[in-house]
Amino acid sequence: MIKKIVQYSICNFRDFLDHRALKKLSNTTPLLNLEEFYQGNLKAHGVARSPLGKLCRRFSAEVTGRKAKNGSLNLVENFTYSDGRKFHRQWVLNPMKGEKKGIYSGAGKDIHGNISAKSSGCAALLRYSLKIPKKGSSNFKTLNVKHWQYQISDTKTLHFLNLSKWGITILNSTVIFERP
Repeated sequence: MIKKIVQYSICNFRDFLDHRALKKLSNTTPLLNLEEFYQGNLKAHGVARSPLGKLCRRFSAEVTGRKAKNGSLNLVENFTYSDGRKFHRQWVLNPMKGEKKGIYSGAGKDIHGNISAKSSGCAALLRYSLKIPKKGSSNFKTLNVKHWQYQISDTKTLHFLNLSKWGITILNSTVIFERP
């Protein structure tokens, strides 16, 4: 029981710090508007690293974003990894209406539960649990993802992802998305 209380307190404290960090970016530019930036075709390139910084793999992705009539953003990502593996991912992000501008909920085929996202200034923070295929198996492992995005120009966003299990970092990833 005490262990659960401590874990809950640590998670809430981390959420508090992340919320403060995001709020401090409210006046930064260029303004990251998820629905606008991810409209159309994009390319992504990235690396995955162990918690100690060892390069695990490199990857690239072709990304297509479409805004639906209901205002949701549909993203399709086709990854090619340096070991030759390919992976397909689909996301849907739904912007909240009214005064909740910059707040999103979402889902994906390889997402366990929901995606929650907030944007402020040049940044966005997404949180979700990602089902990752186990190598050489049809089974999945689920990792918690803290996904920071920063718009660094009109055509580029820089992404930092922390993938963890039980609060312990399993993998870090850095990705750049680029519009043509």
